[in-house]
Amino acid sequence: MSGAPETITGTAMSDSQVTPVVKKPWRARAIQAVRILAALGIAYFIVATTVQQWSDVSATFRSLSWPSLGASLAAAVACLWATMMAWRSMVGSLDHPLRVRDAAPIQLVGALGKYLPGTVWAYVVQMELGRRVGVSRAKVFISSAVITGLGVTVGLILTSPGFGVAFDGADATSHQTFAAIAVWCAVILLPFGLACCYPPLLTYLVNRAMRLLRRPALDRPITWRAVLVSSMWTVIGYLAAGVHIWFLVRAHLPGVHGLVGSIFAMALAMSISTFVIVAPSGLGAREFLMAIALAGLGVPWPTAWALTLVSRLLFTIADVAAAGVSAAVGLRRIRHTAAPAPEPAVAPEPAPEP
Repeated sequence: MSGAPETITGTAMSDSQVTPVVKKPWRARAIQAVRILAALGIAYFIVATTVQQWSDVSATFRSLSWPSLGASLAAAVACLWATMMAWRSMVGSLDHPLRVRDAAPIQLVGALGKYLPGTVWAYVVQMELGRRVGVSRAKVFISSAVITGLGVTVGLILTSPGFGVAFDGADATSHQTFAAIAVWCAVILLPFGLACCYPPLLTYLVNRAMRLLRRPALDRPITWRAVLVSSMWTVIGYLAAGVHIWFLVRAHLPGVHGLVGSIFAMALAMSISTFVIVAPSGLGAREFLMAIALAGLGVPWPTAWALTLVSRLLFTIADVAAAGVSAAVGLRRIRHTAAPAPEPAVAPEPAPEP
């Protein structure tokens, strides 16, 4: 009788030590397969369109001057800097003020995660980097998500005066159905974006998200000042992005009219391509939307497509350069802070006389 309980207990302990094999749900596999197929489809679209129009694309590449490319690259860096400042402003409104040299590595290095399929990777990297400087993961995620929403809304506002031009550009492409759907999405999303910028509603949505993340609600509501300051930096970012593309297309769209049209083209492309989460950094979708807008402004479609490829290349270089510089500065500061201060030399006490 006394040995039976020991046998049962030993068996139960051995069973509890066995780790069950958890199979991946079929839904997750299906979603992953859809993402891979969508990414492959986008890559095929880019390659096929470029190869089909290679003569025009190569001629457009050769027509660009080095000063234009350099100025366009500088404008792309300015766009990334303004986006970082908008994120920093939103984090500061959530009781986590950061210095620029602390905010830059978090946002700019973390933004490199957007080059992986799926939007979540950029947020994951930013949350980990933010935790290292004392900002909670939840508030880093909320700040990034709010800035993304504000960026879409500001982009749609800047796009709205040119919706008619966008529809004209959709008719000029060989993919009229997809182009028209993209422009209609911008028209439909605009009122919803404006409503979500109302601070009380925005605070409610953020608190609901915090509850889903099992985190405490915000210490204070999001104010008009936080929304307006972040939106101001976002507008500056779009203006810089417009200048970036204008340096590439000014031979076809000269003067103020061309500059305004370039801002409209970038706003449409960057705002709507945000929702194409299966594409790394909206790859393919942003170029397609930008080419639609430029075609509506009078740029021939092959030339517009070639210029969007140049724009993508320059923005990629700007992303890597900005992240590299900010990471190097942050690492240098960490090393300087972590280095212990040299102790002052202490003169040896004289030996006591006998």
